[in-house]
Amino acid sequence: MPESPCIALVGKGGVGKTTMSAFTIRYLIEKGINPVLAVDADPSVCLAGVLGIETGETIGGIREDTRSVAKGIPDTIPKQQYLELKVQEAVTESRDFDLLTMGRPEGPGCYCFVNNILRDNLDRLTRGYKVTVIDCEAGLEHISRRTGRDVNVMIFVADPTVKALNTLKSVLEIGEEVSNKILRRLLILNRVPDGKEEKVLEAAAGILDLKLFEAVGVIPGDSAVFDAELEGSSLLNIDSSISSYQAYIGFLNSLEHPISA
Repeated sequence: MPESPCIALVGKGGVGKTTMSAFTIRYLIEKGINPVLAVDADPSVCLAGVLGIETGETIGGIREDTRSVAKGIPDTIPKQQYLELKVQEAVTESRDFDLLTMGRPEGPGCYCFVNNILRDNLDRLTRGYKVTVIDCEAGLEHISRRTGRDVNVMIFVADPTVKALNTLKSVLEIGEEVSNKILRRLLILNRVPDGKEEKVLEAAAGILDLKLFEAVGVIPGDSAVFDAELEGSSLLNIDSSISSYQAYIGFLNSLEHPISA
């Protein structure tokens, strides 16, 4: 296993990417791979809710605060050390995983110096965990901007819509431009109606080059997930026998190499 592998999930908003992120974290924990660092890199900040914990300080908030109070930081505390302390304070701790929330994007003005320091601190932080799972926004630019880590496994998530598949096509194109290496690519077609699997696969093949992916998984729509998210329940505690979770872990278990390898 590489030192602290990184798993990133990408896709259009609303396709169930955060649900798949929670399922991935649960799968790893059930495999005895912990502690896991969960990173919510989507500005909508939804991951904490499906993991059943509260969101604390965000990296976006730290960045803004650091710029606004820079002159108030004592001369005896280097800015690098101050930011490292703030990043540590932003980690919300749980039993088998910790959560770091990126929060809002940059505002007006130059953030280069602060971003570079934050990126260095985040890279050091992630290497203290067995594995890092990142719930990303739709694009990939922020991966290069916020971390220098290579992505061991990128999981592309789409629901059965042309918009979602076209978003992944754009993400793949952007992936050729970012500096980070993406070592493995997996495709998840989520919320597929019963009996429509082949039709959805054909639609995906018409938009995406499926040969770019190591494997393709089809996950059924699941009212149990809908009910849990409507009630605000943690997906880490939902009945493991539900169809969507069983399909997802069945897909992960079918891979020749584990996603944590």
